[in-house]
Amino acid sequence: MLKNRTSIGVDIGVRTLRAVALSHEGNAFRLRAMVETVRTPNHPVPTRQDVERLLHALERQGIDARRISLAVPPDRLASAIVELPPRSSGAPIETLAQAELTKGAPGGLEVFIWDLPPGRRARASEYFAIGLQHEAANELLLPFTQCGLDVDHLEPEATALQRITGRNNRVVFMAGARNIGIYAFDTSSTLFMRTIELAGESVESDRVHTSLVGTIDYLAERFPMLEEASVIVLGEPKASDRLSASLLLEYETTVVRELRVDIRSTGWLADFDLDTRWATAIGLAAGQSSLEVAA
Repeated sequence: MLKNRTSIGVDIGVRTLRAVALSHEGNAFRLRAMVETVRTPNHPVPTRQDVERLLHALERQGIDARRISLAVPPDRLASAIVELPPRSSGAPIETLAQAELTKGAPGGLEVFIWDLPPGRRARASEYFAIGLQHEAANELLLPFTQCGLDVDHLEPEATALQRITGRNNRVVFMAGARNIGIYAFDTSSTLFMRTIELAGESVESDRVHTSLVGTIDYLAERFPMLEEASVIVLGEPKASDRLSASLLLEYETTVVRELRVDIRSTGWLADFDLDTRWATAIGLAAGQSSLEVAA
């Protein structure tokens, strides 16, 4: 029964909410519903009315939502590569990482860390840590719980995209209207994440271009296994087109534009273009929160 349960992932964008409902069919997924609704302007988190609008749209596609998985907007997360003692020392790594993140984000934090491979010039063991303040989590959850929804888990976009972009070494770019997310993965581990705010600029602007090139150069230097990594560009069609073109001009590489997940559609959904702007919501719905990182 659990394998056939419909899972719903909700991606909180700056201007929209996107939801995808999937059910497992062996190693594939059946697309049950997909909706995009507009958010109320000038609100840091969705309002109750925004969530009600999303639920009504799902109902019109035959989905009576009760449980969802929710993406944490990147600007709500604290993240850092931290130098700490090796795990073999017996040191409380999670507690130390939490203390490091709390320096820049006072208040209680939910923290998760990944062990990083040794760097070329690393002086100590390094870890990639992310943290979400409890206050920020409660603020995100409130409009959904007010509508009677159970949130299975809050999840960073990084792990949602990790789930549906393959198992090889890869750098994933998520191009939006207002920012570009950059994520690096070593098979099933997260190595790095960064968000470049566009601030009204195009990807070709000097500042954005310099940030992109600097980040890519850092990744190649810090993580040698990424020198031959796949480059995957997802996101809003126009923004991802421009980003792909910019990367191809700068580097001799092949840019992958599709997801590594088998989704089967029927009925009217079979004619709908499920482009990669839906990637985060798909990754959330494809997850099993009981087996993976969750807050």
